[in-house]
Amino acid sequence: MKIHGICLIKNEGDIIEFTLLRALAWCDHIYVFDNGSADGTWEKVQALARSHPAIVPFQSSAEPFSEGLRSRVFNRFQSLAAPGDWWCRLDADEIYIDDPRRFLAAVPAAYHVVWAIQFQYYLVREELDRFVDLDACPPIESEEQLPRHYRADASEARFFRHRQGLLWPPGAWPRHMGLTLPRRIRLRHYKYRSPGQLKMRLAVRKEAAPLVWPTFADALEYTWKEKIGQASQFHFDDGTGNYILDEQRLPKHLESILFRVLKRILHGVGIWP
Repeated sequence: MKIHGICLIKNEGDIIEFTLLRALAWCDHIYVFDNGSADGTWEKVQALARSHPAIVPFQSSAEPFSEGLRSRVFNRFQSLAAPGDWWCRLDADEIYIDDPRRFLAAVPAAYHVVWAIQFQYYLVREELDRFVDLDACPPIESEEQLPRHYRADASEARFFRHRQGLLWPPGAWPRHMGLTLPRRIRLRHYKYRSPGQLKMRLAVRKEAAPLVWPTFADALEYTWKEKIGQASQFHFDDGTGNYILDEQRLPKHLESILFRVLKRILHGVGIWP
């Protein structure tokens, strides 16, 4: 079993080296598509690839973002995958809590899709004093530099199993991916890391919003200070690995029982290849 990561990036220069090196612990190949970075992210990926061949800088293109860009990467490299391998939608600002290799190796053959629980980390007012320059994006070089306050309130598909005949036309995901595993893998998502990086993120989202995220909260016109919370609003990561899960906040990830049975039948008899 191999794991193939598809990573879309834009202006993640402060964290890209930190996260990609950690993903290499479980990912056999990481195919990187740069969506027009202007902060040196692409150059850092190319430098990493020279010493880590598993990192493959696929393309840099300043075209409008779309979820379908991942399909372009998949269709270019799918010949390298074998039945039973896994594909991962790998974000540049996340670190897995559970070991994906161990987790995926235990997934029964009847299941083809794995969702993740995202522990979303936020900046809080109480920690802003550690940033001297509010316009800078200091590089992340250790865990101590990452935010410590989180809320486990997001979940989305992250892995799908490779099989012959799998088709991925332009769009967010391949056709007929298969049955979703009830259990979800856990990851830490660091979308806000410093005031400077937060400002840059909001500027990128604002630029792309009319085409991509017209109603998505992260794309609305906020000032960076409106994205800063108070410590009392979140759980605190004390480094012990005891994460608190907000079950009521998590979106449901399983279809109805009837649809799940239908999926299993259609895949079992080969109607959905």
